[in-house]
Parts: sequence; C-alpha cells; structure tokens
Amino acid sequence: MAKLDYFLFVRPLENGRSGDTGVVREFNDKVFLGLVDVLGHGEEAWKAAKIYKRFLEKNYRRNLVEIGEKLHEHIHKKGIRGAVIGMCHLVKNTGELSYIVTGDISLRKFGTISERAVSQPGIMGEAIRFLREKKTHLVDDDMLILHSDGIKYHFDLRDYPQLFKESARNIATNLIAKFGKDHDDASCIVLKYARIIGK
Repeated sequence: MAKLDYFLFVRPLENGRSGDTGVVREFNDKVFLGLVDVLGHGEEAWKAAKIYKRFLEKNYRRNLVEIGEKLHEHIHKKGIRGAVIGMCHLVKNTGELSYIVTGDISLRKFGTISERAVSQPGIMGEAIRFLREKKTHLVDDDMLILHSDGIKYHFDLRDYPQLFKESARNIATNLIAKFGKDHDDASCIVLKYARIIGK
C-alpha cells in the first residue's frame, strides 16, 4: 500500500483570476494529476481555464492520450485560448507513473533518482503533434512536482534544502513564494509518495 500527501496551489497574477488551473482526483487504485497553463493571463485566460478544468474533471479516468486528443478537439471547436498541459496517472500500490507533458509545463521527480520529464512541443486547441504517453516509477519517499512556467525552471535541492522535510501544502506554497515569477500566473502540484510496509 502507499501513503500519499498532495496539494495543488495556484497563484493568480491579478484580480484573483488565473489562467492556470489544475485537477487532482483519486479513483480506484490511481491518482490523476492535471495542470493547465492557458496562454497569457487576465480575464480571458481565466475564462478559458475554467473550461479546461471542467473538461478534466469529467474525463480524468480516461487514458491520458485520449484525454489529450479529446481536449484538443474540444478547445479547438470552442475557439478559446490554447494552453499547455501536464497530466499524470499514478498507480498507488506500484508507483507506476504515466504522463504527458506539453509546452512549458515541467514535471520533475525528486528522490533516490531525480528526473525531469522531456516536454512535447505544441499547444492544446491550436497546433499539437500526436501525443505520446511516457512512463516512470515512484519509489518510497519520492516526490513529484508538476508546475507551470510561472515558476522558475532552474531550481534544485540546493535552493530548497528543506524540501523533503515539509508537507506537500507547504512545499507547493513555498515553491511559488520562492521561485514564482512576478509577471505571470503560477501553479504547481506537489505529491509525496510513501510505501506502507506490511499493509
């Protein structure tokens, strides 16, 4: 069995209305993580972000490639602003992680082996090539961080030495406080993964 601690945090640039949004849902033996960064910011980006969020809330159980393809079609038909997106399905008991990351969304794993996912080019609703699902694994005490480009790309454990000692909530809010850009919306999802021995 696995114990999870996760938190989604979004910091709007202005007026409490963000073009960044996210969804975290547990279902069966899985967890879905989805983070969206609509192009630009302000009122129009916020309105578009709500449409992306509703779509993910209804479709998070689907295969990731299917979610991405249908979302692309949905947004294109509606004619709203495009976005970049990161999506994951984590199998809780095994730690198997499937993911798709596009554009400037970053997916990073910290732990015994640290990794940074390679993002696919493209913008949802506008121009995107075929989507390919990739896989990795989380092991005991690994941490997953999914964030928009409102957070500086280059940070590591030397910049945040207490990273593994804090809750997912504190890490998410502190990442944006420490490394968030002051000219853009910022968002991140932090997930801490721990195995429960003997369960």
